[in-house]
Amino acid sequence: MPPPSWADRPHSLGKLPSIFRSVKVLAQLLHGWLSFAKSGTPDLAHDPPPQLLLRAKRLQNLSRILLQHLRMEVRVTGPLPPPHCAGLQVTNHVSFADILVLSSLHPTVFVAKSEVASWPIIGPIAAASGTIFIQRERRTDVARANAALQCAIQAGLRVTLFPEGTSSNGQAVLPFQPALLQPALRTGADITPAFLEYLNPDGSRVDEIAYFGDRHLQDCLWALISRKSTLARVHFGPSRPPDGDRKSLAQSLHEEVSALGRRASNSPQNP
Repeated sequence: MPPPSWADRPHSLGKLPSIFRSVKVLAQLLHGWLSFAKSGTPDLAHDPPPQLLLRAKRLQNLSRILLQHLRMEVRVTGPLPPPHCAGLQVTNHVSFADILVLSSLHPTVFVAKSEVASWPIIGPIAAASGTIFIQRERRTDVARANAALQCAIQAGLRVTLFPEGTSSNGQAVLPFQPALLQPALRTGADITPAFLEYLNPDGSRVDEIAYFGDRHLQDCLWALISRKSTLARVHFGPSRPPDGDRKSLAQSLHEEVSALGRRASNSPQNP
């Protein structure tokens, strides 16, 4: 399906302003890439925790600047975990913008699919900030990622996990994969559920930036850049210790995140 024309995009900036904004976003990404390139890739098992936290803070600063360029406002409902609180954060996955939104709220390390590491500019920034990459189809790689995830938690970091294993259109929460929940059970670290949604000024859901199915990354990125403004809402549930085994934990967390999504759909869109 071809992308809609500019006339069919009521929330669009227009072509020329969108090009100007894309140049600013690219320049900021290049600046971030050069800044992170000086520090190389971290070792979650051996680097001092303050250095690991500093990388997450640098990603937080970059995310906040990019959100300003993109005219994306972030609003939070529910109990936002305190700053520098170690543990696991689980949420639905809608867009690459999820990284910017969640990182802007507090320093965090992300778990991402291995393909992200090969993305131009974004991949090196993600790697240098401490992102844990995983090839989910390889069982041995899950074990390696779990070890890195456990090291990050034990270093006092907050780790953000998208247990759906892929992004969706945001209408429903896909089943959670349990494999990467084992470190939370081993460490007893608190888990915080969250639900993400993106809205237009009139309160309707933003669909064009959702990166799923056969959509191309560049199309979703351009859709985000060319928007006049976007509201990102993050709904947090209460943090709690893990319980049961990883399968039952995945099921209970899925229910909690889904409940946050239902509550979001029934709440005022522009409080």
